[in-house]
Amino acid sequence: MIYSEKTIKILKGISLVSGIFTLLVAITMIFSLVQLKTISPLDNPSLQSVKEQFDSNPDSKDMAEQVRAMDLMARKAYFSSRWQVETGSYLLLAGAVIFVFCQRLITGSEKPERSLQPDRPDIVSERTRNRRYLVISAGAVIILAIISSFVLRSQLPAPGSKSLTSKSVAKTEAVKEIKPGDVNYPFFRGEGSHGKAGGEGYPAEFNVPEGKNLKWKIAIPRQGKNSPVIWGDKLFLTGADGGKLEVYCIDKKSGKLFWTGSGSDFPGASAEEPESDAEAGMAVPTAAVAKDAVCAIFGNGNVVCFDHDGKLIWGKNIGIPHITYAFSASLLIYNDILIIQYDTQDKISLIGLDMKTGEQKWETLRQGRAVNSSPVLAIFDGQPQVLVNGNPNVSSYDPVTGKELWSLPGVSGDVAPSLAVNSSFVYAAVDYYSVVALKPGKNGSTAWQDNTFTPDVSSPVATDKYLFVATGNGDVACYNAEKGDTLWSHYFNEPFYASPIVCDNKVWLLDRTGIMHVVEASDKLTIVSNSPVGEHTDCTPAFSEKRIYIRGMDYLYCIAED
Repeated sequence: MIYSEKTIKILKGISLVSGIFTLLVAITMIFSLVQLKTISPLDNPSLQSVKEQFDSNPDSKDMAEQVRAMDLMARKAYFSSRWQVETGSYLLLAGAVIFVFCQRLITGSEKPERSLQPDRPDIVSERTRNRRYLVISAGAVIILAIISSFVLRSQLPAPGSKSLTSKSVAKTEAVKEIKPGDVNYPFFRGEGSHGKAGGEGYPAEFNVPEGKNLKWKIAIPRQGKNSPVIWGDKLFLTGADGGKLEVYCIDKKSGKLFWTGSGSDFPGASAEEPESDAEAGMAVPTAAVAKDAVCAIFGNGNVVCFDHDGKLIWGKNIGIPHITYAFSASLLIYNDILIIQYDTQDKISLIGLDMKTGEQKWETLRQGRAVNSSPVLAIFDGQPQVLVNGNPNVSSYDPVTGKELWSLPGVSGDVAPSLAVNSSFVYAAVDYYSVVALKPGKNGSTAWQDNTFTPDVSSPVATDKYLFVATGNGDVACYNAEKGDTLWSHYFNEPFYASPIVCDNKVWLLDRTGIMHVVEASDKLTIVSNSPVGEHTDCTPAFSEKRIYIRGMDYLYCIAED
């Protein structure tokens, strides 16, 4: 086919650009392949030096965090370089195809020119030959680069070769995972606020009124809607009666009250009692406990931090939170940072306080409307993050700096349930709206959505296989966590406010009348037991060393078989 001179000129331009582009990519690829083959980012001398220092001082938290941060940076560098190599292979292929295709069209469309002076050299033929030699040479380089890139990239060192086998990195990897322990239960819904507990051998059947498997029972001095948190042998609760705000430390083995701390006896404390729902009160948020301290927040914005012996470390008021229901966001601790989700009618934000001093390290203003959910700690792609079930977005923040990492459309309405998470998804839910499964990250998306079973107050819980939802109508449903199919549902007659807890391959569901329903954590409904507490219960239970701790309206119960 013969093309016009204009068309041929365009084809030559495209051919020239694609040829230069492909040649440059080919040369760059060869150097990149050689570099990745000979120098691994994971073998960085600086990283190796820090690892060796950490091996000699394995108890250093600062050194562990430094190793974790440098290891994460090395991994990001490695995968970035690898992505460049793999992407470059396809760019080479695309550029080569365009180059060859254009050259083929140009060669097939040019008219042969005859010399009017046969004794003179055929300049046109000579130029054609030179161009063909250039095309053949460039093509050979390109083909060689493409073959090399596809062959060599399969032989690139996998992340986790010799550098990942060191003792220090094994410890660093453990820092990156949020797994429930069988002793400590530090936050609302346990470690990371995930709704999971470690250990096994918890009593699936009990009867508090008859004394069956009741270890002890104590009266709680002042009422509250918060749940127990545990560190070692100490259990912590908060209570309030008007302006009397208190923190309680209790021996988890005997039920003995170790000490009571005031939530208002410090300089700058607020004595105000904001208006709230009649059922709520001033002690809705669950405390947070770490190795050396326990922190609590109350409905008037008073925040206190005690050591485990009951000595006040610091106290401050972060502002009176005026909100329709009551201030209810439970606390989290990440390293030495106390994390507060502060939602009011005036502003909504996330706050990070220094655990040692109470000084504000950061505050991030959030978009949307105030909610009654609590924050969750999670790790995705090696990045620790604080997740918030907001209205209308689910958002993620860096716990060290407060910087927003990503935000995705979630749910809308009267948002009270906190998020559920597993290794791949984040699950948001609210009553009269839907359950939404999100693939987290800046490029995240909605994986599935269903509005058949939606919780009112109770937060869902997820394993890698299943998502369990307990509703304010008394329904409990099990979803396929990945695809969103409803695997089973059951009506338990009474509403749920307490959040379900997954533990010992079972799901523990405490309804508002005080019946603990235990079902198998599987794709088929198997009811293990229905056990009575004997009083109204709205608080999520805590689990530690084969014992279950349940807060009722007036009493705290310890359920155990021994």
